[in-house]
This record gives sequence, C-alpha cells and structure tokens, in this order.
Amino acid sequence: MNRLKLGNPTNLAFTVLLISSVLLCLYVVLPMSLPKSFEQTITPEQAMREEQRVPSYEQLAESVAEQELEVKQEVKQEVKPVAQQLELETQQQPGQRQVNALAFDQADYSKQKVHYTDKVIVLAYHHIDEKENGITISPKRFRSQLQRLKKEDYNVISMEHFLHFMKGEAKVPQNAVVITFDDGYESFYTQAYPELLNFGFHATKFIVVDSIDHPKAPRLTWDQMREMKQNGMSFYSHTYDHHDKVKAGSGNTLMPMLTNPIYLENEKRIETDDEYRKRIKQDLLKAENRIEEELGPQYRLLAFPFGAYNETVIGVGKEVGIELFFTTKEGINTKGSNEIYRIHAGTAYMSEDDLMWRMKLYHKK
Repeated sequence: MNRLKLGNPTNLAFTVLLISSVLLCLYVVLPMSLPKSFEQTITPEQAMREEQRVPSYEQLAESVAEQELEVKQEVKQEVKPVAQQLELETQQQPGQRQVNALAFDQADYSKQKVHYTDKVIVLAYHHIDEKENGITISPKRFRSQLQRLKKEDYNVISMEHFLHFMKGEAKVPQNAVVITFDDGYESFYTQAYPELLNFGFHATKFIVVDSIDHPKAPRLTWDQMREMKQNGMSFYSHTYDHHDKVKAGSGNTLMPMLTNPIYLENEKRIETDDEYRKRIKQDLLKAENRIEEELGPQYRLLAFPFGAYNETVIGVGKEVGIELFFTTKEGINTKGSNEIYRIHAGTAYMSEDDLMWRMKLYHKK
C-alpha cells in the first residue's frame, strides 16, 4: 500500500479538501443531533419577537385595574350591610372586641372644623314631649339641636365605639359626641328614634328595667328595643328598680336608694353594710340579666339614678362586670376613666345656641 506523500501538490490539495469536509460535517450535522439542552441561546431577533408576545407593565397594570374595578362593583352593594353587621356583632359579642368595626376614615373629616381631638362629649336627655320642663324638651327643640350638631361638624359615634375609646382600644373622630337618654320613656321610640335615623345618628337609652317589665305609664317595649338595636341604637342599665328615693333613717328624709342603706320599718333599724351591698348587687345583676335575656349578650354599662353614686356602688358595679358608669357631672371625657361626664341637653331652657355655648366650654379642657 502506497503512503500519502504530503510533499506532492496533488496530495496536499486532497488533504485540505478532506479536512474541510470533515469540519463542515462537524459544524452542520452535529448540532442537529445534539439534545435540546445543548442548543445555542436564541438570537436577539428571536428574543425581541418573544418579548412582543408578553404584555407590557402598562398593559398588565391596566388589566389588573379592570379586574379590581369589576370586584369593587360586585362588592360595593355589600359594604354597608357588612359594616352594620360588624358593629352589631360588637354590641352583641363583647368577648370578640370587634374594634375594626368601629374604625373610621380620618379623610372623611378633613374638611371639618376641629373643635377638639381624642376627647368625647356625652349629651344626656330624658323625655321628648310638647310640654317642656326640666327633663323634657319638645320635638322641635330636639330636632334643632341635632341639626346644629351636624352643621357645627360634631361627629356622633356609637356607645360601643365610645367604650372602646375609653378603654384605649380604638380612636375616635375629631369632635366626637355620644347621645344618651335616661329612664324608659316611650318617646325615645316615637319621637327621638325617627329623628336620629333621619340624621344617621346613634343613641343609647339607659332603662329602668322594672318599668319595662311592669309598665305603669307609656314605656318602651322589648320589641321596640330589638327593632331599634338593629338600626344603631343601644340599651343599657339604669338599675332594675332602684330609680327611687327611700327613707335612709328614722326621720322623713328621702335619699336615693342606690347610694344609701335604707331604713327597715318593721325592724326599726338601718340596713347593715352587708345587707346594703347585697341589695344593690342583686338589683344590678337582675337588670343586666333581664337586658341580656331580651336583647342578647352585650357590654355592661350603668347610668346612676339621680346621678348619685359612691365607692360602694362603683365597687359592686365592677364586681358584676360594669365597665362604664355615667354620672350627671358636666365635662368632657378622655380615655382611661370609667366615670363618664355628661352635659344635660334635654331641658326646656337649652336652645341650640345654649347647647353650642355649653359644649364649647369644654373644647380646650
């Protein structure tokens, strides 16, 4: 067999041609047979074509916005009922502390005049009737006061919101106000309630429970209270049957029976301290139990009959779970206290101007 001699020009040309053919095969044929994982990265032109198939950031943002708008439109009709239900749960289920249900959007108040912040004024009323007196105002006077509260940028909040604020669990809007009524007059349902609904205001009624259970004059009914509670009103204790004055000694002097040991006629003596404590504890518990039987589980609050109270009443009240005690002392309320000041607005001499003047006394205190 003859060996190839590279020195020969013919042989050299043949060798170059052979090597070129081998290299060409390696360059063209081999990549086609390799696995995909070994393929070359796509070209810039291919990459650009692929990017055109992916939505831009602006297109994605527009798509997301359209989806959010559709969701908002679906949810919009449900927002108000859900908020109302949350606040109702706050009233009915104290253990859950639904503070979020009492939250507010500060932006809603950005255009209002600021009279005070982180404080609450509590107004006190009793009865509404055309014949006015020291605890009774006419429907017209009551309506004018509510109109003025709205006009002067006062923000009426629920009692439950107020309770969370006083316990340091929630914020309140600027110029916050709570509206309360004492006793059990039916005029709260026939006169006050329609006006409160008209203005979108909450209010609380402190009831003498025995006067509801055994009415001797027109009084609220439990059915009326259940209806009103579903629409933002709330009901708490004004004792069971201790809104009365009794003999506190062998003389004829009458004193509030919640705050005084009473004179026992049959035994010709004054109640002992233990007897006094037991009596008022039974009364406060009976009131709370009856309210919960009729209206469901809720917080325990007490308004003092005649505004009279002492350390014994406070101590016994705490024992039965009462969290706030409502007095007749004037002032403005800041968080941390459980003795609540109130301004008496429900009297014949209190015009809307008088009420504004009275409230402004406490703006800076």
